[in-house]
Amino acid sequence: MSDFAKFLEENGLSHRDFARSVSVDPSIVSRLAAGKMIPSLRLAARIERQTRGAIQATSWVKDEPSSFRGGR
Repeated sequence: MSDFAKFLEENGLSHRDFARSVSVDPSIVSRLAAGKMIPSLRLAARIERQTRGAIQATSWVKDEPSSFRGGR
């Protein structure tokens, strides 16, 4: 279960109600909660504000090892 799905469940929020609060279709909230979608930066920021920082915009970005070696 994603942190976002846990947040919704723990706070008794339906996908429809949360979707309304961030001005998106409920299907988007369902896909986000299921981990099938990553929000745009704009939506991630709205989610962070609406959850009062419980779900941070940066939480949607997964760190992966970089192949960047620097130098020239």
